Amino acid sequence: MKSFKPSFSKPNILSPITQTLRVIPLGGVGDVTKNMYVYEYGNDIIVVDCGIGFPDEGMLGVDLVLPDITYLKERIHKVRGIVVTHGHDDHIGGLPYLWPQLQVPIYAQKLAAGFLKSKFSENKLPLDKIKTTDLTTQLTLGVFKVGFYPVAHSVPDSTGLIIDTPVGRVIHQSDFKMDWTPVNNQITDVKKITEAAKDGVVLMLIDGLRSERRGMNPSERPIENTFFEIGNRTQGKVIITTNSSSITRIQQAINVAVKLNRKVALIGRSMENNFQVASDLGYISSPPGLIIANEEIKRFADDNLMLIMAGSQGQPGSSLSRAANNDHRLVTFKKGDVVIVASDPIPLSMNTYYALIDKLSRSGIDVYYSDIQEHLHVSGHASSEEIKLMVSLVRPNYIMPIGTTFRGMRAFARLMKDLGYQDDKVITLDTQKVLLVTKAGVEIGEHIETQNVYVDGLGVGDVGTIVLRDRQVLAEEGIVVVILPIDYQTGRLAGEADIISRGFVFEKTSEELLADAKKVVDSALSDHKEGPLDWRFVRSHIEENLEKFFYEETKRRPMILPVVVEV
Repeated sequence: MKSFKPSFSKPNILSPITQTLRVIPLGGVGDVTKNMYVYEYGNDIIVVDCGIGFPDEGMLGVDLVLPDITYLKERIHKVRGIVVTHGHDDHIGGLPYLWPQLQVPIYAQKLAAGFLKSKFSENKLPLDKIKTTDLTTQLTLGVFKVGFYPVAHSVPDSTGLIIDTPVGRVIHQSDFKMDWTPVNNQITDVKKITEAAKDGVVLMLIDGLRSERRGMNPSERPIENTFFEIGNRTQGKVIITTNSSSITRIQQAINVAVKLNRKVALIGRSMENNFQVASDLGYISSPPGLIIANEEIKRFADDNLMLIMAGSQGQPGSSLSRAANNDHRLVTFKKGDVVIVASDPIPLSMNTYYALIDKLSRSGIDVYYSDIQEHLHVSGHASSEEIKLMVSLVRPNYIMPIGTTFRGMRAFARLMKDLGYQDDKVITLDTQKVLLVTKAGVEIGEHIETQNVYVDGLGVGDVGTIVLRDRQVLAEEGIVVVILPIDYQTGRLAGEADIISRGFVFEKTSEELLADAKKVVDSALSDHKEGPLDWRFVRSHIEENLEKFFYEETKRRPMILPVVVEV
């Protein structure tokens, strides 16, 4: 894994302040992914979470998106540790990529710590900096004191944080909901939250993803019965796809497989790894012999199989996507199989999510998803009444929605008016903004410079906006290569230019167009045939003239790439 340091024209230098807490979101505001939050007071910094994001359609070839940690690297001597709220990848998935540049302790509850150790081992990173906490742990990190309380969510060991700072208490409430009958038996600890809030809370950061959804979430328990009903009438394979860290959903699928007498294969590296970690730590169970290796799938009849697969967002390259494209080494879908999509799409994945469902449906496979099937998915995020209940328990002076879009932030602000919070008490912060918190109140201060950090294969941060723009042009308009032969001794032109196009026009049917383009090149070179060429000027001249010519002739703008070849 290669790393790359994003560079800016000047470092992030903020005005010196005293007796002030800085709260800086490096991700997770205006976006539902790559959650990462910085708390800074004086010479001490703590970080909460470090997640990944997913590329949108314009990020061609990009696998993942990471928060920009330039601000932290510039102040690495201040960073006391990273505290993790729970084990979903949009909260911990960035650590294997970014931790090597920080190398500070990571504090996480048992399951999230297990997931992280698995990821670190896979990337040959040391494990000794991952510290396992529990609900009784009280961390002292510089001037900060951090405690934990349990919340209901779609992965066990999810927590909220009680952060004591010199300006007062902060509650950091990441993903949560108020499920009173959770499958994993972990409810949101209302008593501990109330006790934490009794002496006052200056600021609360809270999951605002579903602020627009009215009411409260139903229980997840009926989902298991839905799995059973669909599976019981299926003659072919039952394929259930969900988030690979949604351990409770995987347990429900396994319970149904036992009832239906179907063997279970876990498809996808993340699915296999997370299951193994959760199983080793006692968070998931299965009877001996139920789980089979992927290579054993062909030994069993379709009506004796359940596949639990990663890729529920329709991510290109995921196990589910490859199987849908008949490109999976071990899994083939056929008529009679049923796919159950046990998750809802995140905003950035809407197109890939529905495109995958459409592709599967076109192949004659019945696909069940929450738009058409009740009791198939329950969000792990609080709806409006659950958010109001949590805020009512805490009654913070100021409140800030996180893990949501800007649309969600506005919905959150409207929701808070039901509880008497006016707009000046509800903070909506962009990624580059800094919130200043004192005992007297809060204000939005200076901004910092950030940019998306892209993961492309083994490269981390070595793909920027210019590269993405080039990829977009290549994908949409194609490329025209102009080959210019020069004499390596004299530097003069040594023959005629040659033109090759790819992804622009079909050369055999566009010979006249390319012949005319060659005349444009010859014209651009006509004043430079006698002496050595100024190749920088010539390249620019050729690009400018060809771009104008091709646009006039085709209304398209291919990438023009002059190449000098010494002969």
